[in-house]
Amino acid sequence: MDTRQALLQKARKAFAERGYAATSLEDLARTLGLTKAAVYHHFASKRALLEALLEEGFQETQRALSRPGSLHERLMALALAYRGQVEPLTALMTAHSGRRGGDQEAVLLAREAMRRGIEQLAGVLEVESPGHGRALAVVFASIVHGAYMTAQHMPGFSAELLLREGVDLFVRGLPE
Repeated sequence: MDTRQALLQKARKAFAERGYAATSLEDLARTLGLTKAAVYHHFASKRALLEALLEEGFQETQRALSRPGSLHERLMALALAYRGQVEPLTALMTAHSGRRGGDQEAVLLAREAMRRGIEQLAGVLEVESPGHGRALAVVFASIVHGAYMTAQHMPGFSAELLLREGVDLFVRGLPE
């Protein structure tokens, strides 16, 4: 793995565990045995690192949604891919928690990533249910996010099982 990819991987983990505001480039450099200058060689700022992670997530979502298969299979691939992404809602929330009122540019990046993700999914869902794509995209994103948050914070819940059941319900509806 090259240095840039190692930085992205460490940042993804740190942002997910500690949040954007509590993660420093110096800490990331130290955990990889790098100097801060080596980090700046790849990313001009922590915000640029966040932007790269959000773009990776967007591309991964695009791959999941455009792969061959049924809507159910594509949505399940998207739901499972979410695990490895820096999800914009967490980035948005933690960007607000900085000492001086937060990083407003990071907040705007995260909001834009959320908007792009919803529109990306809405385009696929609009084909399935014309006139409802955007609302369905928000509902689906809530199911996925809720599954991961529940599994992370409540013992006895499996994210994968919750995702499988959530995707089934979303695509097929409640059993009669």
